[in-house]
Amino acid sequence: MNAQHRLCEMPRPCTITTGIVRAGLAGIGLALVLGFALPIPVPASAETVRAGYADSAIGTLVIVRIDGVQERLQGTGQIPLYEGDVLRTDAGSQAVVKFKEGVKVALNEDTSLKILSRWVKDQPLTRIIRMSRGEVWVTTLGEGPFQFEVETPVATAAIEGTEFDLKVQEDGQSILTVVSGIVKFGTAFGTCPIKPGTISYGVRGKKCTKPVPTDVMKSLEWTKAVK
Repeated sequence: MNAQHRLCEMPRPCTITTGIVRAGLAGIGLALVLGFALPIPVPASAETVRAGYADSAIGTLVIVRIDGVQERLQGTGQIPLYEGDVLRTDAGSQAVVKFKEGVKVALNEDTSLKILSRWVKDQPLTRIIRMSRGEVWVTTLGEGPFQFEVETPVATAAIEGTEFDLKVQEDGQSILTVVSGIVKFGTAFGTCPIKPGTISYGVRGKKCTKPVPTDVMKSLEWTKAVK
């Protein structure tokens, strides 16, 4: 049953330039650490860039557009997502979103993230979700390469055909648990390749910790209702 409820709809302005500027400033430092080329903004088209869609929600997923307009998803539906959108779940709510890059992301309760991107001249766009709080489960769909990163206040996780859980605590400390594939987990002080079945911590002012074995299924218990 489609229980999608939209509060309102308005003409949507182009958000490409905003995304380039914000993602570029925030991502340059970590891009250097992760060994990426520096982003070089290219002229944006006049068309709105669609990033993917909100697929389902247990409770309510709030989508805040760049112009301040809010939409809400309850149950199943396909609400388009655009660069610059902020997604929020409150206590008791979870949601699933899917991106054009072939990446599926589940949001745990009390999670907030923003959709951004980074352009590098002559290379594909890199999709970025910037988390300010909460927890996400990320998995790739199909074959890569996947130009996709998850940023937190202290670290970045770059995807290479993988499945992982990433949690951001109140102090910004980020906890990465990798289920499959390799994740390049970096802070401003260094990068750690994290292998399946291990956990690593990204702490402000330090390099990510050495990965150690962990019970990945325990970390994924919260995803049972939304997978």
